[in-house]
Amino acid sequence: MFKSIKSIFVVLLSFLIILALISGCNKVEDDNVEDSFNSNLNYNYMVNSINHRGYYTAPENTLAAYRESAKKGFTMVECDVSFTKDGRAVLLHDDSIDRTSNGSGNIANITFDDVRAFDFGSWKSKEYCGEQIPSFEEFISLCRNLSLHPYIELKWKLQGDQVKSLIGTVSKYGMIDKVTWISSNLNCLRSVLENDNDARIGLVVNNVTEKNINDLINLGAGKDKIFLDCDYRHLDSEAIELCIDALIPLEVWTIDDEQKILNLDPYISGVTSNKFVAGQVLYNYALRRA
Repeated sequence: MFKSIKSIFVVLLSFLIILALISGCNKVEDDNVEDSFNSNLNYNYMVNSINHRGYYTAPENTLAAYRESAKKGFTMVECDVSFTKDGRAVLLHDDSIDRTSNGSGNIANITFDDVRAFDFGSWKSKEYCGEQIPSFEEFISLCRNLSLHPYIELKWKLQGDQVKSLIGTVSKYGMIDKVTWISSNLNCLRSVLENDNDARIGLVVNNVTEKNINDLINLGAGKDKIFLDCDYRHLDSEAIELCIDALIPLEVWTIDDEQKILNLDPYISGVTSNKFVAGQVLYNYALRRA
């Protein structure tokens, strides 16, 4: 069944590509075809393509990494949010700064001014020596300026008032309808909806189960505003059928292999990757098949 669906998907995709070529106003020479597509098409029309913590060659969760995301063709970027001792929202995946800086300690025990004095770039490369931990506000401002759509991951320890403050920052920069909120914590997602009942939210899961689907639906968001965000390694045909039957969109994380992106079931509507723009990978494959 799924092989036939995938075949139909490839045929339809090839047809759309041919139409796009026919409708072009100017003929493009063969040598310039790829450049023409790169400059004129949004790969995300095929699948949401999210860059995990920014582009992998730069230090994660830094402004430098997200600038690289934009340069590499991503229009969606994922970040992790933590709070300092004095209540400032910053981008950080771990509880501590040990792994990604030249400092140490739990971020909840360090003030914003103190954590900004540490180097968050040298661990990755000398090129990024002196890179600071970004504030959440700096990140949202950058996304607005670079037309990036943030996927904001809310960790388990975040409280309702902290989530509210994040939404306030997003609203301040005119990005309220241009972000996606994701979390494995249902309470965090409830807090989002309490402050923005039209928010787009994704429940992060390791496996697709009926319980996860029901938990997501019971949050009360609009059906067009919710999705499951699953570890791709745990997907099978049964899991995908569950989402199809419930009409729940399904996105996956984190794939860094082009062939695995090509092998995904066509029902999957979003792919998070450290390095590959999934939409571009699928598009280039369809172009070769056309």
